[in-house]
Amino acid sequence: MKQPKFLLTLPNRKNFKTIFLTRKKLAWITISITALFFILLFISINYLSEIVYQSKLARIKKSNNRLVSTIYDLKSRMQLMESDLNVLLEKDQALRTYVDIPAIDKDVRKLGIGGKALIKASEFDKLIPDKDIRMSDLSNDLDRLARVLKLEKASYESIYDAFKHRSDQIQSTPSIRPVNTGYITDGFGYRRDPFNGKRRFHYGIDISSPSGTPVYATADGVVRSCNSSVTYGKIVKLDHGFGYSTVYAHLSRILVKPGEVVKRGQKIAEVGCTGRSTAPHLHYEVQQFGIRKNPLDYFFTGYVESM
Repeated sequence: MKQPKFLLTLPNRKNFKTIFLTRKKLAWITISITALFFILLFISINYLSEIVYQSKLARIKKSNNRLVSTIYDLKSRMQLMESDLNVLLEKDQALRTYVDIPAIDKDVRKLGIGGKALIKASEFDKLIPDKDIRMSDLSNDLDRLARVLKLEKASYESIYDAFKHRSDQIQSTPSIRPVNTGYITDGFGYRRDPFNGKRRFHYGIDISSPSGTPVYATADGVVRSCNSSVTYGKIVKLDHGFGYSTVYAHLSRILVKPGEVVKRGQKIAEVGCTGRSTAPHLHYEVQQFGIRKNPLDYFFTGYVESM
């Protein structure tokens, strides 16, 4: 049986050209045209969809000015929270020194505030027209702050327990400023001697204050001695118990006597310029079991302003 043929006549200038198509060829042509049609239809639909999507996205971004403003406000508030948390971390260390419990290990603190970052950007980032701010970053920061707060909460609970069981020791631990005003002119550690220029270790801190400025006992205790020397001038030494003692030197006036019981915050002397001194100031030392400590570690109520 012969396969049917289809006759296709095409005009070719003045003459006509005749093409014979088999059913197989006609089927391939039909399939090809249909496939091309659907491909073009798919591309057109996809292109139009993208145009509609981008148009909607542009309108959403334009209407998100209030959202961006809110996000910036949230970011600013989180930065303030982080600043407050840094102050809490400093207070945490001071409190731990105050109640004589170890500081949180650096590795433990690092694990406590670390964690797996959310590297994948949030889908909400696409809706924010400002490229400098991302919701995913804010989410990471908020998650980190939550971990810091959780760690600090646990830390303060342990400090609180120590307070309850060590009330006597706490009262005997130096924890306030010996003067309410003044500048730290020399800190704890090596320095150049102001008289001979030699490098020597300074076992306390020097707080510059006007003569007559009140000097306060920094913890409960007993006056061990009140005397005078060429180097320190008029000097008062307090014994606070639990291994703690404090020294107050270059005084102009002493208001206590040996053996007298004093309370934290009680006025015991006045700032002066006696002994080996170039200007009115208080030399203040903290000792624990005879070992001199940095007094700044015992300023629980804050630091004297440094120059």
